[in-house]
Amino acid sequence: MSSIHVRPVFGQASDREKEEDRQKLASDIARFEAAGDKVQMLGTSGIDRRTISRRQVVEGGADRRRAGKKGASHG
Repeated sequence: MSSIHVRPVFGQASDREKEEDRQKLASDIARFEAAGDKVQMLGTSGIDRRTISRRQVVEGGADRRRAGKKGASHG
């Protein structure tokens, strides 16, 4: 691959900046928890495809979204 095929990407964080962000986030969470608050940690477990179809996954919150739109006040 020649340089004509490689575009420099500007505006992306360096590894050092990413590590600084990780450390800041960890300290923010620690301070938040020390104040007695709780942080909900979301899991990364997959969806059991034997019990739910792909369409159900995609449309999962459709009923809640529709209900929210009906109940929303306009003004």
